[in-house]
Amino acid sequence: MSGTRTPKLRSIQALRGIAVLAVVAYHAARHLGQAVDASAITRLTQPGHAGVDLFFVLSGFIILHVHRQDIGHPQALGRYAWQRFARLMPIYWVALAATIALMLPHHGGDVTPARVLFSASLLPVAQDPLLGVAWTLQHELLFYAAFGLLILDRRLGLACLSLWLLWGMAQGIGLLTDFGLPRFTSLFNLQFLFGMGAALAVNRGWIRRGGLLALAAMALLVLVGTMEALGRIDGYGNLARLAYGLPCALLIAGLALWESGAQRWVPALPVALGEASYSLYLFHLLGIGVAWQVWLRSGIDTAAHPVSCYVFLLAGALACGLSVHHLIEVPLLRRLRRGSGKPPGMALAA
Repeated sequence: MSGTRTPKLRSIQALRGIAVLAVVAYHAARHLGQAVDASAITRLTQPGHAGVDLFFVLSGFIILHVHRQDIGHPQALGRYAWQRFARLMPIYWVALAATIALMLPHHGGDVTPARVLFSASLLPVAQDPLLGVAWTLQHELLFYAAFGLLILDRRLGLACLSLWLLWGMAQGIGLLTDFGLPRFTSLFNLQFLFGMGAALAVNRGWIRRGGLLALAAMALLVLVGTMEALGRIDGYGNLARLAYGLPCALLIAGLALWESGAQRWVPALPVALGEASYSLYLFHLLGIGVAWQVWLRSGIDTAAHPVSCYVFLLAGALACGLSVHHLIEVPLLRRLRRGSGKPPGMALAA
């Protein structure tokens, strides 16, 4: 059961920081590229969208790593559901409310009651949520529900996860339609299972040389990212979900084993970014937008100084996300957890 405290893995937290930084770099480059020729920057940061792949694999690893002892114990379901809700939804609703407030003056027609309701619920409907990056949270919520079935009943959960896996694979290669629920059957969902496989491999002792495995996985990821940057592979296609997802799983398993075997030094900056990664992810587009408006009002020629502008956009995104994390997310989580103590493993929460 979940009464055993799960050790904190700083290397895994650092990976979350690297993942969110990659996504921020990717979006900042695209924002800049809409105004000026920033082809060199956009090409360099093109693989940054794979930070989402890393997030999904990390989620699968973390949830099984933290809650594996809850599987088959339905009495743990309520606590698990509350932890997942508290981690995912309240700060998301803050971000959604901020997005709606900014949309109303210029895009009020897009803010319909039905779309607000579906966006707030994160149900896996075909229409994109009002907060653009929240499409990934629709996948997260589905995975949390699927894992909840494992807690409720091991055999039922395994059957549903197997069906989900097979359905997603069949839809990904064109054998089945998505039935209007692309979030439900996407190959992105397979990456949660990659992460669970990594956690299982570490827990069962199937890996012996974690450091070597992590180095090999990093080399694979660099290779895949380079191929995408050079235009050799489609980073948005189904094959890329495997090309990025599998090395991510190997990297996570390798680092987890490497750190669990001895005291390891992990740089503080990516760990700090990992702690704030959810707020950074939810609010970085807002930070980029605000920084862009400040830059425009400065009168600096963007075309003549694209690198400086890009760095300014990155700084704006990080400042916004980190501020929200420390001023809103941390106090909000502290209040939600008050009275029940800090849940085991929440430092690793997905």
